[in-house]
Amino acid sequence: MTTSEVEVYGILERIRKLETQNRRWKFVSLLVLLMFVSTLTIGVMAQERIAPPLVRAQTVEANTFLLRDADGSVRGRLVMRSYKPILEFYDEGGKVIWSAPTNPKLVPTR
Repeated sequence: MTTSEVEVYGILERIRKLETQNRRWKFVSLLVLLMFVSTLTIGVMAQERIAPPLVRAQTVEANTFLLRDADGSVRGRLVMRSYKPILEFYDEGGKVIWSAPTNPKLVPTR
């Protein structure tokens, strides 16, 4: 065996080791990528199943409650005026079509 044949065998051996290492890195990288994708998928699926928290209140206080349609127009209103509750419903043009109490002399009980 000549020196050049020894060098060629050495180079071939180094190439085999590098190819083996390359295969290992590809395999490990594929595993890490699969774990990342599966974790992401599981997280998204779990998030879709979680229902938004329902707020349950014992008391809600406000001076005015508005009822809006899908276009954002006010179609109803429950409001306090001069210490009296008034419920009004509106048409498409914004005119009052029904109001309660109809008798302005009605006073709420205490």
